[in-house]
Amino acid sequence: MNTPRPTRASSGQRGLPIVYHPGALFSARADAPSAARPPKASEITAATIVSDIVAEGLQVGDRLPPESDMIARYSVSRESLREALRLLEVQGLITLKRGPGGGPLVSALNAGYLARTATLYFHLSGATYDELFETWEILEPPLSAKVARIEDKALKTRVFGPFAGYDPAAHGQDEVFAELTNFHALISDLSGNHVLTLLSQAVTHVVVSHVLDLHDPSSAGAELHSHADIANAIINGHATKAAALMEGHIREVTELYRAQFPERMRETIAWL
Repeated sequence: MNTPRPTRASSGQRGLPIVYHPGALFSARADAPSAARPPKASEITAATIVSDIVAEGLQVGDRLPPESDMIARYSVSRESLREALRLLEVQGLITLKRGPGGGPLVSALNAGYLARTATLYFHLSGATYDELFETWEILEPPLSAKVARIEDKALKTRVFGPFAGYDPAAHGQDEVFAELTNFHALISDLSGNHVLTLLSQAVTHVVVSHVLDLHDPSSAGAELHSHADIANAIINGHATKAAALMEGHIREVTELYRAQFPERMRETIAWL
């Protein structure tokens, strides 16, 4: 099989070329990308630890076995084990508690870590914030429709009821920004699709932390009533309306930033 060609149309385009080569990350094949290499012992150990966390049904806050037990269990050196644990810590999958009685603890999945890794690839590819907002607009309207189709109206009312009658004037600006940002996270969380939840929350995380945090859309003039309208459409099971309202809301925010901060929207997405 031939090595896939880069997707860049010309060498004059920004960023590194993007290639698709399934299974090539650790491949030893001669036609694999030059970066291919066999996995390190620490990487294999980290993957095995993750598999064991899932297989054993460990929950947030559960402690992993002592270091000596893991060295014997995974047949690795102390150095390789500690590197494996550091890899998992960097990804936010465990917390390394220091001191007596410490050790590795299982952490909650935080899409912010996925976002941080993604921004590295976005940055090197030359992706812009304008493309990021476009991705946001593609992902979230169908999710809003999916959540609206949930039959449990009591659940939807409990989750989105506070937004249906939300009065921004009764809250501080920072509180408004945090709560309305959380609105988007709740939609993806309630979608029931773990892949979409993580992808959507990662994209939203970058949108918020890289752009909206710098220029709060509520202070910049974005309409806040749209969240209430979307919440009501979701609660009442109006899937098509929820999707249309969400698309309009994201497009409104996008156009606002394109008009007021055009230089920022054309910038390459920063790593971290």
